[in-house]
Amino acid sequence: MNWETPRLLSLIIMRCSISILNLRRLTATAETLKVDWETPEAAIADYDEVIRLDPDDAKAYYNRGLAKSELGDLEAAISDYDEAIQLDLEYAIAYGNRGNAKSKLEKYFEAISDYDQVIHLDPNDARTYNNRGNAKSKLGHPEAAISDYDEIIRLDPNDTRAYNNRGNTKSKLGKYFEAISDYDQAIRLDPNDARTYNNRGFAKSKLGHLKAAISDYDEAIRIDPEYTTARTNRENAQKALREREKET
Repeated sequence: MNWETPRLLSLIIMRCSISILNLRRLTATAETLKVDWETPEAAIADYDEVIRLDPDDAKAYYNRGLAKSELGDLEAAISDYDEAIQLDLEYAIAYGNRGNAKSKLEKYFEAISDYDQVIHLDPNDARTYNNRGNAKSKLGHPEAAISDYDEIIRLDPNDTRAYNNRGNTKSKLGKYFEAISDYDQAIRLDPNDARTYNNRGFAKSKLGHLKAAISDYDEAIRIDPEYTTARTNRENAQKALREREKET
C-alpha cells in the first residue's frame, strides 16, 4: 500500500482516533463528538473542534489533513501536515503524505525532501522509496529513480510495482532488453496486471519484435477490454507489421 491512504482506511483511522479524543472532551464536561462520519467534511468539522480543544494534538492535524486531501484540497492538507510535523518532528507518515500531496501539485523537489525525511526515520520503508523514485522520474532523473526502485526490490523481491516502475524507467532510457526483463518478473509475480503486458509489448515493439508485442497487447486487452492504450498500441504494431510484410 502506498502512503496515499484509501478513503475507507482513512475514515477508520480517524474514527479510532476520535473515540479516544471523545474521552478527553467528556472529561472537559463538553458534548461528545460525532464519530459516524458520512463525508470528509463531517470529519473535518469534528477535527476542527478537537483542535480547538487541544491545539497541540499532532494526530488531529494529521487526520484533518487526510480528510482535506480526500476532498482534493491539497494546499490545506499540506498546511495541516505542516502543523502535525511541527508538533512531532518524527511523524514519518505525516512527512510521507505531505510528500504525496506535493507530488500531486507537481512540487517534486519539495516532495523528495519529505520522502528523504521518511527514509531517514525508516530506512526500510519500501513505499516511500517508490514514491521518491516516481518523483525523481518526473524531474527527469531516471538513473536516480532506478536506484530507488532497486532499493525497493532489495527490501521486497516480490514487489511487482517496483519491477514495473523500474521497467518503465529503463524503457524511457532505451534499455528495452532490461525493461523486458523487469516486466517478465512483474508478470511472474502478478500475471493479471494488464498494464505490465502493455508496457512489455511497447518495449518489444521498440525492438522490432512486433508479433511478440501484439501478443502482449492481446493479453492486456483480454484482462482489461476497456484498456484503450493497449488497443491503440496493438493497432500501431499491426500496422507496422503489415507494412514490413509488404516490403518483403
